[in-house]
Amino acid sequence: MVDKADTLKRLLEETPREMTPERDLWQGVELRLDAPKDSPRSYWRPMAIASTLLLALLIGKLSLGPTMPDAENEALIQTLAAIQAQHTASVDALSLTKRVDWRSSPYSQPVEQGIEQLRTAAKEIYEALKLNPTDKQLWQLWLWTQQREIELIKQGQKLPVDRDTTGEMI
Repeated sequence: MVDKADTLKRLLEETPREMTPERDLWQGVELRLDAPKDSPRSYWRPMAIASTLLLALLIGKLSLGPTMPDAENEALIQTLAAIQAQHTASVDALSLTKRVDWRSSPYSQPVEQGIEQLRTAAKEIYEALKLNPTDKQLWQLWLWTQQREIELIKQGQKLPVDRDTTGEMI
């Protein structure tokens, strides 16, 4: 480390204090000093305008996102709608074929709240999937919420029911 510092110090001491160029450069410097001031500006102004327009176009493109879904995304969105329709049909069929009136059970309120929360979550996930149909994690989450909704409906149908025993038996 000391050798390098000594070497640098020695080289700096040996360098001349002044250097003379091989040819006279002053004429070129004078010409450039006397040149009109508009020439550099005439070059940079169109470049600045073009750069600004390009930046605005890029920001606009990024903020709008994909404007037209490609064929693969369109097919995924159609599949998404078909699964949603099938799920709705399954839920409707379960509601029509319920075995007991589980809504009269003392335990029905938590089940109904859970079903409502799952439906709200599934609706939000569905809207997000329409915007980004290639997100596998969103797909899994959406299918899980649908499956869990059906499971809760089935569990709600198995809840014990309060029978009104105040009436007369015939």
